Amino acid sequence: MVQDRGKMEKQQRLYELLKQQHEAEKDEILHYSTLLKEIENNLIRNYINTLLSDGIKHIQYITQAMAKIEGASGSIHLTEEGINHSIEEEEDSKNILLECIGLAQDKDTKELLQSVVVDEEHHIKILEHIRKLVQSYSKKIK
Repeated sequence: MVQDRGKMEKQQRLYELLKQQHEAEKDEILHYSTLLKEIENNLIRNYINTLLSDGIKHIQYITQAMAKIEGASGSIHLTEEGINHSIEEEEDSKNILLECIGLAQDKDTKELLQSVVVDEEHHIKILEHIRKLVQSYSKKIK
């Protein structure tokens, strides 16, 4: 029984540390995103982009480890309701960006924002496909 409690305390401590690291990674991503706007040197921009990509990857790994401790399955969050919410968020982002394009004065800004709109539309299609996959999977297990 004492051994179980010790193991549980270690798991709890691990979870707390992972949670702290998750927050640190999020803060780093925000920091690097802000820096990226100010950097003109392409080599440095590429390095910062690498840091951003790695930070996102680290958050995914940490989230998986936390879910394992919680005893949760990664697919538990793939509910139709959750996916619909993500689609709504992507739609909202797209609509805001379209409004920004309408307000932007210079061509470069308009083109940059339009490329983000294209990405948002792609994200919506991906999420819609995921929703179909989840729906078909949930029908198989019923």
